Amino acid sequence: MGDRLIAGRYRLEERIGAGGMGVVWRATDQDLGRVVALKRSQVGDSGQIRREARIGAGLHHPNVVTVFDAVMDGDDRWLVMEYLPSRSLADILDTDGPLSPGKVAKIGVQLAAALAEMHDKGMVHRDLKPGNVLVAEDGTAKLTDLGIAQWAEVTRTGGGLDVGTPGYVAPEMAEGQPAGAAADVFSLGATLFAAVEGTSVWGDASAGPFVQLKRATSYTLEPMRQAGPLAPVLTELLRRKPAGRPTATRAAELLAEVADVAVPARARRFRMTKRAVAIGAVAATLVLVGGLVYATREPASMASPTLPADSVGDQRTADPCALLDPTVLKQLGTPEVDSTIGNFNACSILLRKSPEDGDIVDIRLELTIPNPPLMEKPAPGQLTVREVPGDPEEKCERVIPLPDGNQVWVHARHIQGWHAHLCDYVDPVTAHAASVLNRGPIPRRPAPFGAGTLGSIDACALGGDQVRPVLEGPAEPDPVFGKWECYWNHRETQVDIRFEREWADDEEDGTRVPLGMRDAYVEVVEEGWNACQAEIPHRPFKSAGRDMIETVEIYVSHKVKPPQEMCGAAERLARAIAPKLPPL
Repeated sequence: MGDRLIAGRYRLEERIGAGGMGVVWRATDQDLGRVVALKRSQVGDSGQIRREARIGAGLHHPNVVTVFDAVMDGDDRWLVMEYLPSRSLADILDTDGPLSPGKVAKIGVQLAAALAEMHDKGMVHRDLKPGNVLVAEDGTAKLTDLGIAQWAEVTRTGGGLDVGTPGYVAPEMAEGQPAGAAADVFSLGATLFAAVEGTSVWGDASAGPFVQLKRATSYTLEPMRQAGPLAPVLTELLRRKPAGRPTATRAAELLAEVADVAVPARARRFRMTKRAVAIGAVAATLVLVGGLVYATREPASMASPTLPADSVGDQRTADPCALLDPTVLKQLGTPEVDSTIGNFNACSILLRKSPEDGDIVDIRLELTIPNPPLMEKPAPGQLTVREVPGDPEEKCERVIPLPDGNQVWVHARHIQGWHAHLCDYVDPVTAHAASVLNRGPIPRRPAPFGAGTLGSIDACALGGDQVRPVLEGPAEPDPVFGKWECYWNHRETQVDIRFEREWADDEEDGTRVPLGMRDAYVEVVEEGWNACQAEIPHRPFKSAGRDMIETVEIYVSHKVKPPQEMCGAAERLARAIAPKLPPL
């Protein structure tokens, strides 16, 4: 079957799943040249596949497996989905046994964030269990199998236990009541219980489904023996009465405290950003990990009780470089501060690790606006550094929520992609920034931006009325920190205009489009954006002997259409914006 084409487009390659999730194959989309997962309908379940396609089409979240399409091939209906190299949580538990409370909490934060997005859209999953959770090697967890998920208003019209899996079902569903968001929260708790304890909350599956359902109706829970610090959160998620359970959003916050990570950002509609925005939404605590301070608080003698709550002040004059001290890294290499790379809200320490050309780590600090707004703002002088989960060999990120609702984001990368323990560089930089912020507001920039630089321009004003024809309707601008980046959304279309400063390349990527005195370069950017980009080089300059350039980046994306179809709109927008830029 490995040579079979589905719907004349998808070439089957390898069977990767079967059982509760149906039969799933890895396949290649020959039109777009990408790897996908194909799920084939079983006998009698084509309606379920159609329902899964409809639900998936209305749901876009980094912790939910994306549904691209549903296609017919003869008598079979196939669901076209995102391919994630991973194992199901059920397979992990069968092979490796129960996981540590910390690992389970990190998985739980992601699943709770996915459920919160579903519930915000009026959806309920109705069958959350380890078999429907995929976990990648880097710890990314994604919810899958929306086959019995429904819109909540549809679910309320039914009755009887026609949904869910007995080992993970909420008590009210076992009693025949309709599924709601609270039932999903219970199933989340039951899934995490199984992950840390190694058994269902309603007892071992070998006892049979009717025994488990009976235990569910009588609320006879298995005791917790290995949950440790996770036990109080599981107790909240597994409460008998639906009204007593936290919402999925609150569950993410509670789990984040146990995992010592930031709550995943709730994405704007269709927003696809290069920035990995994370928010700290729980109370500050003092946490020491491996001798490094992750939650910092100045001693009473250093932190003034009269510190202002407005840490940032005027966003366009706040100086991110004032939060950096290169000497905190002097034992690890040769550091220098670079204020001319990235967006205008950023400043970097470039750490040369060895004389080899390109052996440099870029530790970047950015001032950002969290989205959604911080649910709990820290007090001045008592700031907490929050860890963003991830593989420290690939990336390391830290976030400092600020009393005024803004945040500081610190992250690192090796510019050549070489092996590096990135958190060794990020942690001392972040700790220093927190100590500065605990003593007062961010200092101002030493000088305003020059008239010819993009730093003096407002991205929202630059887009202005030029964006309306692309969106085919009105939309209010949604500014990012300092208005050096701005979003517009209207129905299925999103436009993003952002400014960048980067090292100049000998050759620009994309198709060259002449714009009078300037050029634009248009290309599809799928990784991280899934959009068509038009980039306008603006102003070349030099920094520390390096050739640099300021650019205007324009991204146009659509909820349904492939990014290739948005390149015409991106080019038209570039033509409209270019004359409004400062003269060269």
